[in-house]
Amino acid sequence: MCGTLVRMADTDGNPIADVDFDWLEQVLRAAGAIAMRHFRQTTATRKADNTVVTVADHQVEAFLRDALGRTFPADGLLGEEMATQCGQSGRVWAIDPIDGTATYAIGLPVWGVSVGLLKDWQALAGAFYMPLLDEYYFSDGRGAFFNGQPIHVDASEHIDEESFLVVTSEAHRSYRIEFDGKTRTFGSAAAHICYVARGTAVGAVLGQLSLWDMAGALPVLRAAGGQLAYLSAPDQALDLAGLADGSKTSEPLLAGAPWALHYFAPRITHLKREHEHAG
Repeated sequence: MCGTLVRMADTDGNPIADVDFDWLEQVLRAAGAIAMRHFRQTTATRKADNTVVTVADHQVEAFLRDALGRTFPADGLLGEEMATQCGQSGRVWAIDPIDGTATYAIGLPVWGVSVGLLKDWQALAGAFYMPLLDEYYFSDGRGAFFNGQPIHVDASEHIDEESFLVVTSEAHRSYRIEFDGKTRTFGSAAAHICYVARGTAVGAVLGQLSLWDMAGALPVLRAAGGQLAYLSAPDQALDLAGLADGSKTSEPLLAGAPWALHYFAPRITHLKREHEHAG
């Protein structure tokens, strides 16, 4: 189970973590197997915020917390379903046990297990695994990979009728989109980000996300040459520290190569924001 240790460094070049990414992949695959045991056999319930949860969410998160906590006892743990556990290292593992729970709960295939590593609230490395599709995305902070192969965002700067934009499931009632290509939605924010990272989608409208929704896929996107930005301000840096309390971003997010962010930002209108400004 153990592979070669990969040395990661912060922006100053100082070593900050030794992570066995072969081990991390095995952990996510084992977590995916737990989710698969409940797939199409569990009943979803509603949380206080009206989002969907299943027994698999709790079991997968408990498994990941145990595995990460034993291996990195000084690191903090932040998960969607359980309380935050503070650490002493300045590092935090953000866990989304099933990204795309609503999709999972109705028996559709695009959902997965997401884990991201942050240092001082800066995204360093992450992984996202979709068991039914056997798709594993990860970044060690330097490269981005899909099932072991390097990936890169669409850098063509070309849009035609076959280009596609991934959107949120409420896009038809929440956004006005001026786009000659196709729009599709699959039900998982992490999957949408990874589809952009591998150049399959030219961009993604992601709605308002919590930290765990993006922590696993964001490093993959960045290492693949893409960015995650606020829809109204594609050049403004994301404030991940502001999401440490479990809150969502203040506005929808947009993923893509730098050229795609500037292409889509003026062509996508968040109708709620437009209404607020009109009022």
